[in-house]
Amino acid sequence: MKAHLYFLCYQTEALIASHLGPEEFGAYMAVGKYRHTSGNVMFFEVNPALAAKGIPAVAEIDERCRPHPDGSPRRSKYLSVYRVLEHLPLESLGKLYLVTRDGRVLEIEGVMGGEEKQERGPNMYAELSPLTPRVVSFLPPSRFAEFITNPASPVSVPRIFFADLLLDREPDGRLAGYLPYINPEHIVDCINDVAVAEKSAKTVERHPRLIAFYRTIRRGFFVGDQQGLKFYPFPSSDELDEKYHLWWRSASLD
Repeated sequence: MKAHLYFLCYQTEALIASHLGPEEFGAYMAVGKYRHTSGNVMFFEVNPALAAKGIPAVAEIDERCRPHPDGSPRRSKYLSVYRVLEHLPLESLGKLYLVTRDGRVLEIEGVMGGEEKQERGPNMYAELSPLTPRVVSFLPPSRFAEFITNPASPVSVPRIFFADLLLDREPDGRLAGYLPYINPEHIVDCINDVAVAEKSAKTVERHPRLIAFYRTIRRGFFVGDQQGLKFYPFPSSDELDEKYHLWWRSASLD
């Protein structure tokens, strides 16, 4: 029975071994065995051979993740819950899976250095791991990743996983009414502050409630550090409606 390796990366960090495939694992983590839990989940599929370079426990994945005595698969065996992302080589991160609260799973393929759009901004980023604030910045994703992981800075992290969020505006400058942000005026104020002061970034919320989170994604998701960036493009509106309709309908209910 094959043991898969997953990195849970939505407002928490955990490296988990499981005999479940990605879709089964996503549904299990979102709703639980008896459907007593409910919540969005995001995780990466991780290459164990490459991950073992940074986390030695991964080399023992088959020993640690054994089937139950009755032969049933082990759904989750936690290998690490602290400072996981910084110890996973960037190349060990495979597909990203976005799971809705009722267990529907969307698979996204990543591209190394594949950021297609480098607009200066304004941008709003949801930091997801290991940090969790929501920030605004005029830096494009690659430069934002370099900024937040710069070891010469008094405040930095070794690596950052974050999402790029929608900032559509009305003709009068307000954020578009369809965006589910609870503090749109404050977001606009923060954008204006960054533009005037020429700051690299400004915190909008330290502990944001990610309401209808999947409906706020613009370009997609990024993992980056001083060495490089990996881009996970979010499907277009047409793709969501036509190709991923069931997932999108579920995601839109949040």
